[in-house]
Amino acid sequence: LVHISQLAPRRVESVEEVLTEGQDVWVKVLPSEDPAKVSLSLRQVDQSTGADLGDEAPRRGRRNEAEAEDGAPRNADGSFAWGKLEPLERGGPEEEEEEEAAPKQQPNFARTGKLAEASNTVNGVVLKSAEPSDAAKPTKHWRLYVFKGKEALEPYHIHRQSSYLLGRERRVVDLPLDHPSCSGQHAVLQFRLTAKSDTGKLVRPYLMDLGSTNGSFINGEKIEPEKYVELLPQDVLRFGYSSREYVIINADV
Repeated sequence: LVHISQLAPRRVESVEEVLTEGQDVWVKVLPSEDPAKVSLSLRQVDQSTGADLGDEAPRRGRRNEAEAEDGAPRNADGSFAWGKLEPLERGGPEEEEEEEAAPKQQPNFARTGKLAEASNTVNGVVLKSAEPSDAAKPTKHWRLYVFKGKEALEPYHIHRQSSYLLGRERRVVDLPLDHPSCSGQHAVLQFRLTAKSDTGKLVRPYLMDLGSTNGSFINGEKIEPEKYVELLPQDVLRFGYSSREYVIINADV
């Protein structure tokens, strides 16, 4: 009853990326011209609250009726509407000097397309994130303490590299999230070199949700996907519907 395009607000290659057998979900009944056909949607419902998100897909606007199929403006009778011929204005000597002094566009040798995709592939899996230009290995001994209810699990030492990928895809992730509500590549913990006027430059931790199905949370608040959010010591992280909590600590303090 749920088409694969209605599972999540992103492109889904397989149902297993979003759902697991026996998982409880919220759905919305979509309007249908055929009374005998029932269509449901998961992506239009907030899976954490059940709130109706509506159809946020952008709609294409109608074309101007006075505009031809080839894009040329036309009059009401269908004839072409021609503009007025204006004389070409030339600037003075100063404007000509500025045009001559304009630098030529330099060639861009950055990787694009399939080449860029191949350079961001690990064990045959294309990563959803790439490190920013200010990525840096932390200078402090950061720890990520894991709690399952009242039970404290083995902490993660997260000061040995500049970023850590979290998710269920164990072929590529650094910190596995095994709960079925978590995505294959759920979020990334990124250390970045930031400029602070009072203390100079510091390497600080940031969290970015990678467009996961069920979201990432800092101190109980869901963060906006695909945007870096700075983390502070003793912040509590949670992913999807997992009850596990991850507390980030600066061990040098």
